[in-house]
Amino acid sequence: MQQQELITGFDSPEGQFKLSRDLQLERTLGQRKCHLAFVTNKTSNPTAASTGELDELGNQPARYVEVPISGDDKGTFSFVQKEKGKAKKVKSAIVKPSSSFVSKVVANENLAKILSNRANETTYMLLNIGTSLGWMEYGGKSKDPLSTIYFRDATATCIDINVLTKDNIDTIIGFNTGDILHYSPMTGKFVRINKQGCINKAGVTSIKWMPPRGQGDDENMFAAGFEDGSVIIFDKEKPDPPADFTPTFGNDDSLFAIMKPPKNPKSNPCGWWQAGRKFITGIDEKQIAIATSPDFQHIAIASADGHLHIVDYKLDCLVETYRAYYGGITCVDWSPDGKYILTGGQDDIVTIWQFQRGIVARCHGHSSWISGVAFDPHLCTESSYRFASIGDDTRLFLWEFSLNQLTRPKPSIQRKYRQDNPHLTQEDGVYPVLSQKDVGTLAPIESEGFRLHNVPLCALTFRDDALVTTDMLGLVRIWQRPPNSI
Repeated sequence: MQQQELITGFDSPEGQFKLSRDLQLERTLGQRKCHLAFVTNKTSNPTAASTGELDELGNQPARYVEVPISGDDKGTFSFVQKEKGKAKKVKSAIVKPSSSFVSKVVANENLAKILSNRANETTYMLLNIGTSLGWMEYGGKSKDPLSTIYFRDATATCIDINVLTKDNIDTIIGFNTGDILHYSPMTGKFVRINKQGCINKAGVTSIKWMPPRGQGDDENMFAAGFEDGSVIIFDKEKPDPPADFTPTFGNDDSLFAIMKPPKNPKSNPCGWWQAGRKFITGIDEKQIAIATSPDFQHIAIASADGHLHIVDYKLDCLVETYRAYYGGITCVDWSPDGKYILTGGQDDIVTIWQFQRGIVARCHGHSSWISGVAFDPHLCTESSYRFASIGDDTRLFLWEFSLNQLTRPKPSIQRKYRQDNPHLTQEDGVYPVLSQKDVGTLAPIESEGFRLHNVPLCALTFRDDALVTTDMLGLVRIWQRPPNSI
């Protein structure tokens, strides 16, 4: 069957989003999910380069060489060779890679020259597809990756970059094998965590650097969500435990449980939240999604058992729990002011929640599972909020809501919790699932949405200059914002 020609633009209230460029990472084996992360890297002493020299690097076809890998669970990828303080071309590997986890690493042979000639601020993106991870320059002329890592038997499933250490592009990558890789493209250093599932053998579905707790570990902590409903806190500087780790919880049937390890543990894990063990019957795809509030106080954990848990990260306690209308929840995002939470799920519905108040509205438009939701931080005000959603139906929908325009359900049926304790147990704090007639509905800005890709979409990101979407085959599409729209 011949694929339909893709559109090159779509309308919004501010004007038309126009396709700026398409990027395609080489397809590899493994699960087909493409996610990406962005970081803007500043250079303190950039090397001046002529415009012609930079254009030449961007226009000529990239030539790649395989680079040496030093170490197995911990080591470096020797991207840039240096001699007497001057960067040289990437040298090809002479011996076969020694890593049992990484198959090979290739880099643009002019990578050192490209990095040394970069501007004061350069935005990079890392994206995963199948068994590969690509490092690319966002907004550059070249559509080719700066480097690509190929993994042997593991599929990269999620990725995040630390904004506190962005000069190193500190990156964490989760895999379907349960392994986690801490990696810096700038230095080539890598460390393998949860090797062969020694802490948790389930696949990783979501991964996020954690906000500061004020304990001297502000740049080290991250959380990983696993297929079995676990959310585990790791310290990138701590080793795996000497023996396989087994968590202990009081009630195996609880909706949410917290295991607190000893103070200042010498090895990982540094915390464990169990977001239920009972997944939806008949659903093969299990999912944990994580999002942090703008004030870094709370963590939203969405799971395939249909619950959305809000955790106070600093106090390490459950605050409240919401339940989806039907099926599991697959994605989550906070509003820029921290007042609202978006979720999308297997019920084909985008749901708006008001933090500590309950459900606000259900948004109908998609015809299949929701795979991503995101607020547009540049078009959210004190009174109205713009957001977008994508799904397995290959469509993007734009939405806008104002609380005053919606019919809110009665507060008397919104809450079910103990008045004398704000920190809830698994028996309390679960907001009841309201019927359709008791919940306001929101229609999309364009009723049919926009078919941006030929296959199910995986991720979307609003940037100040564009909207970026990806699909399960690794196609990245960058949509330029309308002029003067923000």
